Amino acid sequence: MKLPKLTDLKIKGKRILLRLDLDVALEDGKVAEDYRLKAAIPTINYLLEQGSGRIIVLGHRGRPGGKEAVESLSLEPVAKHLEKLMRDYLGRDKFKDLEMYMMENLRFSAGEEENSEEFTKHLAEHGDVYINDAFGVCHRETASIVGLPKLMPHAAGKRLIEEVEHLEKVLENPKHPVVMIIGGGKYDKAILVDKLFRHADTVLVGGVLPHKIKSYCRDTDGKMCIVAAHVNRSGQDITPDSARNFAEVIESAKTIVWNGPMGDIDKNYWEGTEIIAQAVANSKAYKVAGGGDTIHVLHKLSISDKIDFISTGGGAMLEYLAYRDLPGLEALRKSKS
Repeated sequence: MKLPKLTDLKIKGKRILLRLDLDVALEDGKVAEDYRLKAAIPTINYLLEQGSGRIIVLGHRGRPGGKEAVESLSLEPVAKHLEKLMRDYLGRDKFKDLEMYMMENLRFSAGEEENSEEFTKHLAEHGDVYINDAFGVCHRETASIVGLPKLMPHAAGKRLIEEVEHLEKVLENPKHPVVMIIGGGKYDKAILVDKLFRHADTVLVGGVLPHKIKSYCRDTDGKMCIVAAHVNRSGQDITPDSARNFAEVIESAKTIVWNGPMGDIDKNYWEGTEIIAQAVANSKAYKVAGGGDTIHVLHKLSISDKIDFISTGGGAMLEYLAYRDLPGLEALRKSKS
């Protein structure tokens, strides 16, 4: 997929609207997991090196539903954390040259999720150039994702291009067997499983999805299957037997995609997830993982370094693998401004 790159734009002296994925978890009012923020540093550094003018960061947290000033979803703690990351990365002297601001949560305005023309124009007034480095939000048809590229010179950020390149490795001539592990607490992933199965030899299904998905095979010898885990009595985790069976499948894989824990880890149902995580970590396959909960698992179990690529996207990663495109990517490719 050919996306417009930063090198295609005139950056020097320009006001930059930089869309980032800022939907990060907080604990005690502070950022608890900053992987998505760190992923944006190369793009910000490039803009600084090219002599950009003011950088205005755009993003959202949570689902306030167009209500103003939901304090618990404010981006103020995120702005403070990103400032600290940039100061540590750039050093004191270089940091002085960085003029960067962050708009408050875009979803405090209904116009963001409605993709309203008026709201999009309001955002565009604050910049000369638009850059999307928020892969994790590219499956959303919102003003800051699909609206702004229609009004301004635009490009994909460094991280966004890196995301697409790594996911293309899974779709374009991957090593087989390809095993996809899909879990988590969102039922809407169920509609993607059949489409993902087109690119996989086996899809292992955990989390809440076994309540929606039945196991079946598309071959007679049972080697190409969607396998739905058995769930324990509490309904909060997959059974140990299912986890061990999944681990055996993972052991034979040459390409692995993992999105979502096997149990409700927020309620401390970790057993199934830990068995799967260790199997993935021990595998010599090419491994891609993504999604906020999955990133949390990788870091908590100290196995992030065992994964070839960790995507900042959860739903966006799955939708790209299912459809090989996303609304935000299409907007970057097709919009002329």
